[in-house]
Amino acid sequence: MTPLIFAIVGFLLQAMALKIAVGLLGQSAAENRFSKAIGVALMLTVAGWILGFAPFGLGYIMYPLLWLGVIMAVYGIGFFRSLGVAVLQVGVKMAIGFVLSLIGFQSVGLFG
Repeated sequence: MTPLIFAIVGFLLQAMALKIAVGLLGQSAAENRFSKAIGVALMLTVAGWILGFAPFGLGYIMYPLLWLGVIMAVYGIGFFRSLGVAVLQVGVKMAIGFVLSLIGFQSVGLFG
């Protein structure tokens, strides 16, 4: 049961980090809802699982391109803003993971 709880918490942290990162780049609140971030995170998680079966490690090359394309299409932002979202999302997720590790969620770790 515990791994399932940590998987759910990690997924919700990913969605929260995406929402915060998109919001920091000036996306309007009407287009940056938490439910939309959950849907995008779910779509990207499923795509990551599917690309994990790609031969010769092609999934590692295709996933970042897919991620940028999905963010650009869903939020209607350009290439460089989506790169900014990627960098901010990693930073926000690391900060959230660090705070959670300070209050006792050692299994979540530094990266959430």
